[in-house]
Amino acid sequence: MEPILFETERMTFRRFTPDDREAVSVFLMDPEVMYAWEHGFSEEEVTGWMERNSTRYDRYGYGWLYAEDKETSGNIGAIGLLYTGDIAGEDGWELGYIVNKRFWGKGYAAEGARGCIEHAFRAIGTDRVFSQMRTSNAASRAVAERIGMEYVTTYDRLYHGETLPYHVYVMKKTEDRRSGRKRTGAPDA
Repeated sequence: MEPILFETERMTFRRFTPDDREAVSVFLMDPEVMYAWEHGFSEEEVTGWMERNSTRYDRYGYGWLYAEDKETSGNIGAIGLLYTGDIAGEDGWELGYIVNKRFWGKGYAAEGARGCIEHAFRAIGTDRVFSQMRTSNAASRAVAERIGMEYVTTYDRLYHGETLPYHVYVMKKTEDRRSGRKRTGAPDA
């Protein structure tokens, strides 16, 4: 079992392993969960997702993370930090969240997103984290805004041969002027 990288109030976060394929398939193959991708993944696409994620771990140390409910040990989904060079033409750490349908509406995406951002600032040492989502993905936009991310731009991105509009949000690490300490721009919640 992979070690826990960090925790939030209700969740632990660790790397996915090949043994997690069944848990991954539950949410990746669900077309309702994967509506922003416009389809549930096939077995082959799940394999590709897991392989790309493993490559991210090897290359950058992070990727999608296994989010586990502390109380039930259930898989909440994939919430993580992906290093990318294609965020409206910039490179940086990107926050992503795909939540298993049975955990929708319970605040797990926002809690996990806050935890990932705090971890990125503390452990990775970055001073900003991006999030990008299709303009039609109101739920992802709501999570980004709820945790205090700021809208940056909208740009067109090629996805499966189709050009689609994406919103970009950012959370910057800011300096607390009174104490000189670094803090996130996230609201207390």
